[in-house]
Amino acid sequence: MAFDDPVSNDQAHDQAHDQAHDQAQPDPKDSLKFHLLTNDPHRGYMISITPNQVDLLNRIVTRTGLCQTEAPAICNFIMVDSKSRKLVNLTKKSYDNAMQRIFTHAFRTLPGAVSESTKQELSTFSEDLFTWFDRSGNKKIRALEFACGFTVLCGGSKSDKLEHIFELLDQDNDSLVTKQEIILFVQSFLVILMGVSSSFTHLDGTPTGTDAASVARAINAGTEWATSQVFDALKPRDDKLCFDDFADWYTKGGYQSIPWLELLDLRKWVLT
Repeated sequence: MAFDDPVSNDQAHDQAHDQAHDQAQPDPKDSLKFHLLTNDPHRGYMISITPNQVDLLNRIVTRTGLCQTEAPAICNFIMVDSKSRKLVNLTKKSYDNAMQRIFTHAFRTLPGAVSESTKQELSTFSEDLFTWFDRSGNKKIRALEFACGFTVLCGGSKSDKLEHIFELLDQDNDSLVTKQEIILFVQSFLVILMGVSSSFTHLDGTPTGTDAASVARAINAGTEWATSQVFDALKPRDDKLCFDDFADWYTKGGYQSIPWLELLDLRKWVLT
């Protein structure tokens, strides 16, 4: 797809997670690596993201203005179409329309025009994004899942993004999210991370496939393990929890289970 220029041109919370930050922060010359733990016999995966992939994300979010745009505005373009109709699924056509609206909005934060090379790189990246989320191959993706995952590419702190994601997931406005909704969020984030990764291996050294089915298994297994850590620890009534409960669990040790959640904050790996 092509992108056109528009006509007109919680620090304290994050400091509590320095240990998780250190685990997720790459050396400028090395690949970023993190553990994706699972309940499988091989115990999980080591995920690697090369400096080239990090540089690509840096160009995507900085040269388009995306990193200066807050998640709520961006997610609205995904969840609601140009005729103010709420979307459940995105076909390729509605996805392309949403992406056009997103980047037209983001381009307005820039002091000048977007280069043709950036537009081409953005077009390729956008096509890849759709493919990553279209895991069934039916040319259709869930709008809510995509909105949650796309949040990682927007501006804002990890805490701000998590709070917004909980608001997105709270479909009945009772300030609570279900276990299935947490699964959807965790899965959406891992789709992005696995999509930009350069390689992944089993923690016990046994070989792993690199095809789409192997990636999907890793995402599903990692999602199941991460979600179980939250709900086994909190044991919420009716399998529903609020943002404050999740934030409290994460701050008091949950970050050791899922340190890759720190990567929601682009300043910790893309904007360094």
